[in-house]
Amino acid sequence: MEASTDAIHAPTVAGISGNAIDGAYSVALSGGYPDDIDLGIAFTYTGCGGRDLKGTKQNPKNLRTAPQTFNQSFDWPYNAALKRSAETRQPVRVIRGFKLDSPFAPATGYRYDGLYVVEKAWMAKGLTKGLLVCRYAFKRLTGQPDLITRDEDDET
Repeated sequence: MEASTDAIHAPTVAGISGNAIDGAYSVALSGGYPDDIDLGIAFTYTGCGGRDLKGTKQNPKNLRTAPQTFNQSFDWPYNAALKRSAETRQPVRVIRGFKLDSPFAPATGYRYDGLYVVEKAWMAKGLTKGLLVCRYAFKRLTGQPDLITRDEDDET
């Protein structure tokens, strides 16, 4: 919520902020998909969609934790935003969340971790049932403060 209030990452739930014309403004890495790989200065990010957010009769409120049940698409507005960013190479703000399984994730809460460029956008089979996911390769811009690791974050 603070990232939205501070205008760093507008959506309070969605991991991607932006549109298909201007591109993405920001992404939040928070462990939403098992396909994400975080190496700090570079990461591979999984797009959004492919989940039935209405839930089921047995579990009507599974929202963002719903399993992926259909293919993602670049036609989804947020996925199109990141694809546009790969074309324009305009920097995207990156926020990392504590739920992300990465040494670069904060110990608690969310943290702004700088500007990255989307180097590539492509479709691939995901780790969930082999369904297609939108994939994005990000690389951190040089000249920014060093990244903080979870161990360093625990010391503060």
